[in-house]
Amino acid sequence: MTKKTFIWDFDGTLVDSYPAILESLEVTYQHFHLPFDRVAVEKYILEKSTGDLLLDLEKAYGISFEDLKKKQALEQVARDDSIVLMPSAIEVLEWTRKEKIQNFIYTHKGATTASVLKRLGIAAYFTEVITSANGFKRKPHPQAIDYLVEKYQLVKGDIVYIGDRKLDMDLAFKAGISSINLTQGENEHNRKISELTDVLKIFI
Repeated sequence: MTKKTFIWDFDGTLVDSYPAILESLEVTYQHFHLPFDRVAVEKYILEKSTGDLLLDLEKAYGISFEDLKKKQALEQVARDDSIVLMPSAIEVLEWTRKEKIQNFIYTHKGATTASVLKRLGIAAYFTEVITSANGFKRKPHPQAIDYLVEKYQLVKGDIVYIGDRKLDMDLAFKAGISSINLTQGENEHNRKISELTDVLKIFI
């Protein structure tokens, strides 16, 4: 074992939440009378983020980002109960506990992340959970990672960020830490996995 600290993305990594996110976006588009292309929107948020999408809508249609975000967040919260764990998430988290690996979450999801973690029974695995409510600069800016490093006296060479988008890999690179990613290809900064149990194969 060479890595002692895991920082996890949330949506699409630990939990299968994209169906709920897409539904919340569809209702938001309808509310503001915007054309909704589900395939295009899904591709966009997987490549970038929901926040970036809403910023683009603000520029394209003149609707304030705050109004868009408020509506989308409200619709997202209404669907939080439909969020489920990714396959083998408990197995991998239990393995980290046995190996004394410290876990954190850094996600763009809002303050309701804590209630979802509690409902899914995995809140106790994480030392701290950083969400958009903390107010850090958005990924891929490393501000939130730097905060964790300073607060917990972490060694960057011992940290892995586990995510599912290019944004997550870019965050790890900018923060000077290693990356494990469910969608991005292998390179000198990133290890590609197909499922969460592949994490065990890397470190066992």
